[in-house]
Amino acid sequence: MGEIIKGICKCGYQTKELKFGAGMADFEHSRTVPAISMMTADIVELDILAKSPNPQLVPYTDPRLHDQSCTCTHLQAWETLLPTQGNYCPGCHQFRLRFESLGLYD
Repeated sequence: MGEIIKGICKCGYQTKELKFGAGMADFEHSRTVPAISMMTADIVELDILAKSPNPQLVPYTDPRLHDQSCTCTHLQAWETLLPTQGNYCPGCHQFRLRFESLGLYD
């Protein structure tokens, strides 16, 4: 099962609801993670198992988007880990964005 998540920062920035992981029907060939668009600075969904991923999107599983001194917990979908806190916020440009799980999807 995948998770429905939302990014929230103390500066007031919030994402729309995003999918993380995969559902039962597509888990063998799809894995969705939040990613930041280098063109618009929007946080969107990215399938990291896609055959030709968009090079303008950087997934939040990339260490550059995470405060390396943060000892937070992670959301996990198979071997894919997503830090729950200390993520880069496009609103305030600080590593204060957190991802919260809102529920599961299938």
